[in-house]
Amino acid sequence: MKIKVCGIRRLLDVLMVESTGVDLLGFINVERSQRFADLKLIKLLSSQMDDPGKAVMIMEPDNPGDVIKRAEICGITKIQLHSLSPPDINYIKRASELEVTRAVGISENISEDNRKEIRGYAEVCDAILLDYEVNGKCGGTGIQIPLQTAIEGAEVVNDVANVDVFLAGGLNARLMKKNKKMIDKHFQGIDINSGVEESPGIKDRAKLEEFMEILNN
Repeated sequence: MKIKVCGIRRLLDVLMVESTGVDLLGFINVERSQRFADLKLIKLLSSQMDDPGKAVMIMEPDNPGDVIKRAEICGITKIQLHSLSPPDINYIKRASELEVTRAVGISENISEDNRKEIRGYAEVCDAILLDYEVNGKCGGTGIQIPLQTAIEGAEVVNDVANVDVFLAGGLNARLMKKNKKMIDKHFQGIDINSGVEESPGIKDRAKLEEFMEILNN
């Protein structure tokens, strides 16, 4: 199980989170987010990591060229997109060596449109992240996808391609402890954010260590 801690804005949290042994650290370059970090801050924070290859920049760009430009500025090779179409992502993959995760929003149930969207992205991306959608946007809601609905989404991905599926959306230690076996079975990674925070953008060591203990047992 890969573990990504997202929404990091402070050097203190970079050092603390990386020391717990997580696989990926996420920096959000989306202005609507409470955890927004500009390119200068992301470049600074990722440069201080023991392994900068674990850095992921989260974006919601208007065009694929902007993705490549931002990644080059920050020296980051892993990106998570909350916009752009499969052809746009194909362009990014052809024009760069970036590793692309596409976030796909679902809510209480998966519609046929959701299934088509998931299939389309699974064919071109390195990973899919399933998150709760509100008003056409996903990410930062703190709302959990019903687990069975998320599993259905993972199954759609698995029918198309052998790529990692991450579960996101309001994950916390209580939910993980209750559903660890099911999550382990159907997902290759989890994305945690508000569930390990004191407040938006301020990570809590005790909450993260509790999460890691559950995952490692």
